[in-house]
Amino acid sequence: MPRSLPAPWDAPPLHELPDDYRLSALQIHGAGIGTWAWNVQTGEIRIADEWARTVGYTLAELEPATITLWESLAHPDDLAESGRQLKRHWRGKTDRYECECRLRHKDGHWVWVLDRGRLLSRDEGGRPQWMFGAHTDLTRQKAAEAERDQILERFRRLATHLPGSLYQYRLRPDGSSHFPYATDTIELIYGCTPADVADDAAPVFAVIHPDDRDRVRAGIAESAVRLGVRRDRYRVLHPTRGEIWIDGVSTPERLADGSTLWHGFLLDATEAERQRAKLKLTAKVFSSTQEGVMITDPNARILEVNEAFCRLTGYRAEEAIGQRASLLKSGRQGPDFYRALWSDLRLKGRWRGEIWNRRKNGEIYPELLSIDAVLDELGQPENYIGVFRDITEVKQHQYELDRATYYDPLTGLPNRRLASDRLHIAIEHAKRHQELVAICYLDLDRFKQINENHDFGVGDLLLTRFAERLADALRGHDTIGRVGGDEFLLLLTGLRNRHEALELIHRVMELARTPFSLRQDEQIALSASIGVALYPELDLSADELIRYADQALYRAKERGRNCYVVFDREEGFISRVRADLLQAAERALADGEFRLFYQPKLDLRSGRVWSVEALIRWRLPDGRIRPPGEFIEALSGTPLDTRVGDWVIDEALRQQCAWHAQGLRLPVSVNVSADHLLGDDFVPMLRTALQHHAMAEPHLLTLEILETSRISDFARVCRRLEECRELGVLFSLDDFGTGYSSLTYMRQLPVDVLKIDRSFVLTMLDSEADLSIVKGIIGLGRAFGRLVIAEGAETPAHIEQLKALGCDLAQGYGLSRPIPADGVMQWVTDWNRSTA
Repeated sequence: MPRSLPAPWDAPPLHELPDDYRLSALQIHGAGIGTWAWNVQTGEIRIADEWARTVGYTLAELEPATITLWESLAHPDDLAESGRQLKRHWRGKTDRYECECRLRHKDGHWVWVLDRGRLLSRDEGGRPQWMFGAHTDLTRQKAAEAERDQILERFRRLATHLPGSLYQYRLRPDGSSHFPYATDTIELIYGCTPADVADDAAPVFAVIHPDDRDRVRAGIAESAVRLGVRRDRYRVLHPTRGEIWIDGVSTPERLADGSTLWHGFLLDATEAERQRAKLKLTAKVFSSTQEGVMITDPNARILEVNEAFCRLTGYRAEEAIGQRASLLKSGRQGPDFYRALWSDLRLKGRWRGEIWNRRKNGEIYPELLSIDAVLDELGQPENYIGVFRDITEVKQHQYELDRATYYDPLTGLPNRRLASDRLHIAIEHAKRHQELVAICYLDLDRFKQINENHDFGVGDLLLTRFAERLADALRGHDTIGRVGGDEFLLLLTGLRNRHEALELIHRVMELARTPFSLRQDEQIALSASIGVALYPELDLSADELIRYADQALYRAKERGRNCYVVFDREEGFISRVRADLLQAAERALADGEFRLFYQPKLDLRSGRVWSVEALIRWRLPDGRIRPPGEFIEALSGTPLDTRVGDWVIDEALRQQCAWHAQGLRLPVSVNVSADHLLGDDFVPMLRTALQHHAMAEPHLLTLEILETSRISDFARVCRRLEECRELGVLFSLDDFGTGYSSLTYMRQLPVDVLKIDRSFVLTMLDSEADLSIVKGIIGLGRAFGRLVIAEGAETPAHIEQLKALGCDLAQGYGLSRPIPADGVMQWVTDWNRSTA
């Protein structure tokens, strides 16, 4: 609607208009399409309910209705265009006024309308007087146009970035042909642009290799007759790239005028064809090579072998031909290995690597194997050629070299070099998984005196026995290295806190003090001094950590031996760092920098999400996330530890209620330290938090008890748990299996869930001992009516193994990493939908 004219003139009211004009206006008004009437000379406008409803108002809200109302609602950029169209209409250039424009909705957004009108009267001087019109809401139309444009742009981008060329090829009834559509990449295929072939396909046929041209035309003719899918591989003499091979596939349709239209795709197959020719040549000469050669069909069934194959595997040709290549499988490689092998073959056409295979006599041996795919004319695998050689001697030499380079010749333990290399790896792993590494420098006390009192062989035997005792006692992922005469380096990995590290060190001290029986009726008693450096409490390089552990060992010797010293406890450095960290954590709690992430727990029977565990993270002002391993230990035993623990419970309940309001009923578990649980204010705090968040189902909250080894007063703990259970919450016994009294804890504490310590779950696929522990805990849980959850299910293989063992729940990176709160609902919904 245009701006008003500058000078007002008197005009008759609507009821004074001619009858036919008034009737038309009333009919338009009754149609409910946003009608309007405008007195050009006075500026008065009259609008229908629908006009007002289009912009979110009632008629009453838009009073007084003058042309100023239109100007206040219309987009400034559209007013000028509206004025231009209006003047054209008044001058007789158009039979009516029409303009698309935007109006400001009451809610603040813009509404597109089609504004149409017509001048119905002029005054005696011929000046415009009354105009009538209507607004049509274009919102849906504009949305549809935007969606269409988005789809077209998506198709354009897809067609542009495909590795080949999309096209339409039309064969007319008179035999002529052209390309109605082709992407720009057709120039890489034929050397011509889409415009060059839009009317005539002759430039394409001109560059097809003369030896292939007739075959291509015949294939087109045949496809046009039977309307079948057309596939072909042929050569093109490209003007700049030379001779190239092209793979084409297309589907035809018959058009109303009798022509045939193909929709197709072209792909450069030059490299695949070169590879095919190369492998065919290899197959021709395979019988003369000294390496084993095996040719199979696409299903890995053996078609041919050479003499070297028979010599290396022990199978005669007639025994192997017709069998599948899996005849040679050793069982050393798992399904993941073969999936990766076949994936490379399908994507790249080749695989090369080392593999363990089995000879006919059962002997397992290593071989270096290359497998190449031979492709047919359509680019599909026709055969596979495997070429291999026995590398047993190479592996033996490599093993001997590694032993000499990285292992102590007396004990067979890693030497200083290998132990140092493993420490580098352990530090990187600890960074990724927020774990702790203990570097322990161990020295056997008065070993020199033992050597002097006995012959030299006794000392070597004692060192060997001690090394064996350490290897049996520590976990599979720990490292024990001999770095000197009677000095050992222990790398204790996969630790979550200092307390867990010190428990292991106590165990090592006891092992050293247990007498050794070396000869009949003769026992030798030892003791050990140990220096310890903890990462990341000391965020240093591997070499520096070993040096600090060595310094701590020196202090342990000064203290009289038979003890251990942790470097950071003896130096003031860590104390200052901890004080700064506590001060920063105090500010973080006040400033709301702590966040809860949530890690899902999987119901292994149904495959659905059972619950989530709340895990604290510290979001620093610069956006970096500080994991709990960097600050939780520093909080231990301080008043701030309790306040942070209270915050975790309150925040978890708040988030749980928020999910519930959105339709997600999700149990949540939180970690509670022993000191926090036994605090005088714990039960009142928990009761207040449950009431504050209106928890109608408090059993959806599970408290996971940490640091069970610090529990000494079982009667007090049992009373506290019963007080909490009266509020309706559940309890889980965390890290079950570690420490000597796990069974005692389970029998005496009224808990609902046992959580298997992640250290056992992580290594159960490789360690029979840890697998047995996992099986035993699952059996105990079933016998005592407890749910069992396995923490540390880091891979799909872990999850499948736990499911086979009958475990109830699993948690770990094999399912999901911890998720920010705002992503949990979508993740759980997607996961449960995928398993429905």
